[in-house]
Amino acid sequence: MNFRSKTSFIVAFTAIAIVFGIQFLFLAPTASAQTELNRISAVERSDGNGFVVRHHLSQAVDSFSVFQPRKDLIQMVLYAQDLDTTDFRHPDPHSAFKEFNLFNITNGFAVDIHLQEDVHFTSSAYPDQNGRDLLLALTNTDPANLTDLTEEMDPIDWELHTEQQDDEGDLFGDEGPRMGSTFDVVVLDAGHGGKDPGSIGVGGVREKDIALAVTMKVGEYIEQNIPDLKVVYTRTEDEFVELAERGRIANQHNGDLFVSIHANSFSHQNIARQQQANGAEVYILGMARSQSAIDVMKRENAALMYENGDTEQLTEEELLIYELTNAGNMSTSERIAGKVENQFRERAQRRSRGVKQAGFQVLYEASMPGVLIELGFLSNPNEAQYLSTEYGQAIVASAIFRSIRDFKEEYDRMNNRQTSTR
Repeated sequence: MNFRSKTSFIVAFTAIAIVFGIQFLFLAPTASAQTELNRISAVERSDGNGFVVRHHLSQAVDSFSVFQPRKDLIQMVLYAQDLDTTDFRHPDPHSAFKEFNLFNITNGFAVDIHLQEDVHFTSSAYPDQNGRDLLLALTNTDPANLTDLTEEMDPIDWELHTEQQDDEGDLFGDEGPRMGSTFDVVVLDAGHGGKDPGSIGVGGVREKDIALAVTMKVGEYIEQNIPDLKVVYTRTEDEFVELAERGRIANQHNGDLFVSIHANSFSHQNIARQQQANGAEVYILGMARSQSAIDVMKRENAALMYENGDTEQLTEEELLIYELTNAGNMSTSERIAGKVENQFRERAQRRSRGVKQAGFQVLYEASMPGVLIELGFLSNPNEAQYLSTEYGQAIVASAIFRSIRDFKEEYDRMNNRQTSTR
């Protein structure tokens, strides 16, 4: 699937979101009670410079965004699986607001806030300190500021994006993962290769060699222990494979999961700090939330240099489009990433640096749930040595295999299928 060609509504959505500072918070899935939106209230700010619109929730939503396509219209969307609005109470009439229109949409809930003609606000959203409610801050502004920002922008018609909810309450959300009711094909991607060595670590250890060795072991473990799970490799030898080609291979084989394996490196003027960086990281595709995630993303995307000399990163617009149109894939990717992290920490006894998001080109090209795994830091002498040994490679490969196995067993249980394992 080519995510670069989307409907005009998405492009408009994203453009507005970028201008007004869209805010996303992707949180770990929870097994707690269903999220309820009880009511929306609006009160004047204590500084007299606008209003605060509060969304009263029973628990935090998965993500949210706010944008303003017209001077008199603010559109808000809340994403949460099976958001319950059964007992919702509409906002009270107010001098600043004409009306609030509410819409149940796929994977969430949308609110159109229509403003009176004589009020002009900019908007931003953030979670309340209680960790549940969502606040929309409306700040008085000059109408001329809004004219420039909203020119030629069209509101989103939420009626076009309303779908019937899944009555089965699938663990993976309304969209579900790409594979639907089966989990039969895993695509293993050994990072870099050929003329692209990846990171060069202590003692000349090359990322491309570590990635290939571990990838082949993961595949071997799957083939030996889960014979009904087909393994597809993007490379099985020291060859260069373009990032787009890796995604094409995955898509051509109708992959249900894409796992890209890499090794990290840390460059710093202080050699001691450079050599102390350690631990595994697991990434899913999305907006990078930290400078360290951005640095890793740029290093892994640098493979584009070997293709056409282009080092341009995925744009914020492209990543926002992905997040908005692939909630199911992101939810599944996050669950798998959590399992990988847990296996590294509990099984492999390795330090975990957490599950993160970044705009990895290789994940973007594969139209399925996917994770990118950084096994450790080759700039750290201890980790470089560990990952160069048969023992170290077997341990981390086993951790990745077990996370895939556990996910498949969980998924098959949800779909009443029997996993064939030994």
